[in-house]
Amino acid sequence: MAARLGEDFLYICHMTPFISIIIPFYGTADPVLLQRCITSIREQGMEEGSYEIIVADDESQTTGGARNSGMKQAHGEYLFFVDADDILVPNTLLSCFSLLKLYSPDILRFGFQEFTCVSSLEKQNPTNQLPSYVEYPSGAHFMALNNFTGVVWTHFFRRSLLETSSLYFSKTSLFEDEEFVAKAYFFARKMLVTSYKVYGYYCSSSSLTRMIAENECRRRVSDFKEMLFRLKAFSQACQSDASVERLEALNRRIHFLVIDYIRQMWRNKCSINEMNRQLAILKQEGLVPLPCKKYSWKYRLVCPVINVYIRFVI
Repeated sequence: MAARLGEDFLYICHMTPFISIIIPFYGTADPVLLQRCITSIREQGMEEGSYEIIVADDESQTTGGARNSGMKQAHGEYLFFVDADDILVPNTLLSCFSLLKLYSPDILRFGFQEFTCVSSLEKQNPTNQLPSYVEYPSGAHFMALNNFTGVVWTHFFRRSLLETSSLYFSKTSLFEDEEFVAKAYFFARKMLVTSYKVYGYYCSSSSLTRMIAENECRRRVSDFKEMLFRLKAFSQACQSDASVERLEALNRRIHFLVIDYIRQMWRNKCSINEMNRQLAILKQEGLVPLPCKKYSWKYRLVCPVINVYIRFVI
């Protein structure tokens, strides 16, 4: 194993890696939590030469910028993004290796569990047992049939998929994961999905109880809206090249994200006047009213309420 410290990244390398594990680390991030994260990776029992760990920084001091920096340094066939304060559930990564090597999907999606202390993590099946999974012919097929949490750290992405699709993270958004995941699903061919819980998402006591400042609330709402606009522009740019099925899947995701945006405004305590102003912008951009689709029972319930409000109030 070799390690070297570059200008904006730490590179811990095993020769000819199968996966590259990219950890964004910048600013005031806690080095103790970073070490805990790296230890949880090293203790997975993976063979020498099968993985590399890239702890990446970026001058933009953003998660998206640091991930982009790490992607440029990666050599693995698959990329796995891990946040510095999180960990991997013990004895789980080898099972993912088996799925990736046996079936060669563009994307493998897996489960996660939240934890406040490492001892509370739920143990998974032994590493010599292959997890159950569902295979989809494309990421768009999965996106057309499912609602999901759009976070990158529950995925392995084939590096060549991201490179040929020119996929990178936004450096300016708090919701770069949603945009990145939707685009990756749009381009992906074969996709595997398992409920096997590989990732441990750390819920610190401070994060559970802290109050979000008013200016941060405004930024969250603004960033979510800009992410929506970028996805809509991306969908429009793909109209002439993509199949109807892929476009319908992407637009379905955008419609659900519009509902999430309205919920974001409510959760971040926007005033009624501000919500109406933002809804008017969505209407001007053609994002509302929402189409009457039978996506899910929740969508069929919420969609008419939003559309009636748009019609009579906005």
